[in-house]
Amino acid sequence: MHSQSKTVHEIMIRIINKVSSLMTEPRDFGISEVLHTSEIHMVDMIGRNPGINVTEIAQKLGITKGAIPKIIRKLIQKSLIYRYQSKDNKRIGQFELTAKGQIAFQQHIEFHRKFDNIIIQTFDSVSEEKLHFLNEIMSEVEQHVDKIRQSK
Repeated sequence: MHSQSKTVHEIMIRIINKVSSLMTEPRDFGISEVLHTSEIHMVDMIGRNPGINVTEIAQKLGITKGAIPKIIRKLIQKSLIYRYQSKDNKRIGQFELTAKGQIAFQQHIEFHRKFDNIIIQTFDSVSEEKLHFLNEIMSEVEQHVDKIRQSK
């Protein structure tokens, strides 16, 4: 392996680890209470889909329905969401954000907007030629990762 290739690889691994840590560490989204990743992503899902039910949440997030009630209970206890019965079927619970949940939802959107903008600004400072080259390299790396994931 060329020394420069090794250096680039090490930088890429560091970035992956730092972003992974940043995206998974519990954080306060403006409500004076720390939320775990699973909680804020559920708030985000409900905020983007008011009136959503457990089955729809499971489908959209690609998780089992059994994984959802525990998170839902925590969010109700924290007064971030509320549950109500569907008008069409009283056995189906639907969910919406409370005012406190709306604050966390908006802060979560803002967190990602700021993060994305920093990355995009960095890319904007690079020539089109270099970006094209980077895109080709990153796409090739992604294909290799996909192959490894499929072979397990």
